[in-house]
Amino acid sequence: MKAAGRRQLLVALLLSPLPLHAQQTVVEERLAPLDDLRDLSRSIERYKAPLLILFSTPGCPFCREVRRNYLAPRVAEQAAKTTPELLLRETDITSERTLTDLSGAHITEATFALRHRVRAVPVVALFDSMLRTIGEPLVGLDRSGFYEAYLASAIDASRQHLRQTS
Repeated sequence: MKAAGRRQLLVALLLSPLPLHAQQTVVEERLAPLDDLRDLSRSIERYKAPLLILFSTPGCPFCREVRRNYLAPRVAEQAAKTTPELLLRETDITSERTLTDLSGAHITEATFALRHRVRAVPVVALFDSMLRTIGEPLVGLDRSGFYEAYLASAIDASRQHLRQTS
């Protein structure tokens, strides 16, 4: 097959819709969304468990990698515990979906992200019960192989911070 023919075939394959079963495998599970921040604040206080939020956008491959490789195992780990040590949530920085902030006001996920100066993704940030960030957020995805160590260190430091401030 000549190069022009291969190119046309490739373009046709890329532009054709995926079969339904293939579309379903492309969609990935997201972490639990932010809903009522007042409830989360109470849980942070009660359990001395930091709130970890993944700021993401739909279709972001780096967000998907952080979610799948680094956060999903922690969700499973927390589900097996009787008392949570870490609360995990996800928010879409482009979403108009509403949540309730600490004052009881209804705001969008996008507004929440802007309040925390998140304009690019993925960002993983840890929060205390007043929804203040603990430490520096992890911005982007480290490809050098140290992301897990950075994340584990940030989580441990945030747990220690919560224990010391109460």
